[in-house]
Amino acid sequence: MKLHFLGAAKTVTGSQYLLETLHGHLMVDCGMYQGPDHLREQTSPVARVPAEQVRALLLTHAHIDHSGHLPWLVRLGYRGPIFATAATTDLCDIMLADSAHIQEEDARQDLRKWQKRGHIGPPPEPLYTQEDVPPTMALFQPVRYGEMVEVIPGVRARWRDAGHILGAACIEVWVEENGRETKIIFSGDIGQTGRPLIRDPEVLDDADFVITESTYGNRRHEDQAVKLGRLLEIIQRTIRNRSHIIVPAFAVGRTQELLYELNALVEQHEISRFPVYVDSPLATAATEVYSRHRECLDAETRALLDAGDDPLDFRGLHFTREVSESMALNQQKGPFMIISASGMATAGRIRHHLAHHLEHGDDTLLIVGFQAVGTLGRLLHDGATRVKLMGHNVRVRARVVEMLGYSAHADAEGLLAWLEPIEGPRAVFVLHGEEPAALDYAALAHRRLGAPTLVPDYGETVDLDNAEEIAFRLGQMESIWRRPAIIRQA
Repeated sequence: MKLHFLGAAKTVTGSQYLLETLHGHLMVDCGMYQGPDHLREQTSPVARVPAEQVRALLLTHAHIDHSGHLPWLVRLGYRGPIFATAATTDLCDIMLADSAHIQEEDARQDLRKWQKRGHIGPPPEPLYTQEDVPPTMALFQPVRYGEMVEVIPGVRARWRDAGHILGAACIEVWVEENGRETKIIFSGDIGQTGRPLIRDPEVLDDADFVITESTYGNRRHEDQAVKLGRLLEIIQRTIRNRSHIIVPAFAVGRTQELLYELNALVEQHEISRFPVYVDSPLATAATEVYSRHRECLDAETRALLDAGDDPLDFRGLHFTREVSESMALNQQKGPFMIISASGMATAGRIRHHLAHHLEHGDDTLLIVGFQAVGTLGRLLHDGATRVKLMGHNVRVRARVVEMLGYSAHADAEGLLAWLEPIEGPRAVFVLHGEEPAALDYAALAHRRLGAPTLVPDYGETVDLDNAEEIAFRLGQMESIWRRPAIIRQA
């Protein structure tokens, strides 16, 4: 039995893993990579394995960095089942269509550049198109949390709530080979405890191998009460200055949580008559999906809904759908807030809003999520004074404020709290984190929990049946385990 790491190795986004068993090949996640060009090879790892050889695909959740290559895999010939929770299935239906639209738009822009360059090289084509999405969705087979599913003969899997976004799951996989059963846990993305709307991550008990994320493996999130107070201060300052707050936010998860917090401030009479615009058709559709999947919501949210109080709707909230409505916002006087995708400002309407507002010193760019290296969001997060937007160099005068307490990812302590109850792992593979975070978390987990941790490279393969190979690789990590893990305040 071999495990191939085909993405998210020493970087965030692009999660893809191939599990090779005597019963056939399984993939866990098929995500799209977003980040710097020197890691661009991680955009197409599924090309390493013929799609027709993959017998089943297990999906942890709907975020594009975990699901975004599914239509491409189907285009390459994959025809097996895609197992995912019902909420993930519904979210993928809208998110993959949106991703395909972006692929088509990017290809059209690249085609214009290709024509200006004199037709050098092959003409650019989209990775996939909107026509590839329906045949992809036809392969989805929804599963319930806690349900044991035989994904192929000899391999069973169970989806457990990861507390990350609606429908997100950790996946437990049991492989029976040569009269022996091996259990592998794929974390997907682990959420924070005590978050609004969705339930906390479930506690898992044992495993032979664990594949875990490490996005904030060396960070500590700010206290929730402090976070809400900071949000109120930013809004009050914006009201006083009659200015604007621009929020790049993931359409699924981050947008809904922010709406929940804004609803609380409105109902507590902390703010009033403060317009909030959700300028993302995808976020609007995703918010509607939340209302259809009450089985994924926490007890507090269900109680509010039962009492007739929708925590994702409040006075002053507006959803813009048409392009003309979006464009009109940039001519409108403040105060108000715009929440728009994408969360790392790599595409979508948010780039237009940034082009109009970054030069205004009274406006605020509010960063509420992880920004991968090489993205526009990361450049702004790191203090860039000028950025290129819409073909123009834009000076950054707006105030840039980071509030990562809104992250849908657990911080270092949260990740340790999820990992600690899992007994007996022979190795813990640390992925889905930039290299410093992955290495820091590997060291922290080993020292705090005694976990035998490994940080794989992109394209690396580990023979899970070869105890000597695993022991050798763990030995190579000993110097990493001794390094002082630096936990930073997010």
